[in-house]
Amino acid sequence: MKQQAFNRATSADGTPIAYWCSGHGDPIVFLHGLSRSHVTWQAVAQRLSGEFTACTVDRRGRGESGDVGPYSVDREAEDVIAVAESLGGAVVLAHSISGPVALEAARVSDAIRAVILYEAWASPLSEAPPEMLEEVERLVALGRYEEAFAYGESPEDAERERQQPEYAERIATAPTWVREIRGWERYWQEHPLDDDGWRTLEKPMLLLVGERNRDEMGPSAERFAQHLPHASLRVLDGQGHNAEREAPDLVAAALRTWLGGLDVPTGR
Repeated sequence: MKQQAFNRATSADGTPIAYWCSGHGDPIVFLHGLSRSHVTWQAVAQRLSGEFTACTVDRRGRGESGDVGPYSVDREAEDVIAVAESLGGAVVLAHSISGPVALEAARVSDAIRAVILYEAWASPLSEAPPEMLEEVERLVALGRYEEAFAYGESPEDAERERQQPEYAERIATAPTWVREIRGWERYWQEHPLDDDGWRTLEKPMLLLVGERNRDEMGPSAERFAQHLPHASLRVLDGQGHNAEREAPDLVAAALRTWLGGLDVPTGR
């Protein structure tokens, strides 16, 4: 693997945001989802580093990044803008719960040249029952992070997660979970997929859907794309919600094809 260079950008509220870059060329910034870190997208970033400056981020409250309260999607958007500005502009890929962060950054800053969303918009799969969220919040407040992480999962799935190499790092992110889920819910309540306000977002956008989730996420993706001026939709064959780990070559190829067709500058 190519060596990744460690960097920090300072967000508008003074929070240091850590990111790692490798390669040369137009920048692309990868934002991870809930209970993840910059490591999650490293395999895809490395595969693109021959043609792009590929950068993975520790979102606020994790790893090498700082944290300043109170939390809001707007503050996280400022984090992304700070990273993109330090690169002279960038394409931003957002996975899962980080979708609103990338979208809001793109709304307010020309440093965000284009946006890629991987299952990062409101859909039936993203709905969390209030009682579930309240129980997770209670467990986290008590410091029972592993119970909160496994809540609602089958014993088999919980044990499978315990065997993953990033398990300890994921558990440590517990204080960020509920605030981000609540931020996600507020964002899509205020900015529904069929809001005509999306028509003003005049930037190229790619929506990625895993084939295994097509029935649940495909209709909402199509509805969203109809309200975005420059959106396209791509299905990742045979994949679900974690193709960045399970099929990094496939994801890198899909991104390479779409990025190669962009006619906007993405960096200095």
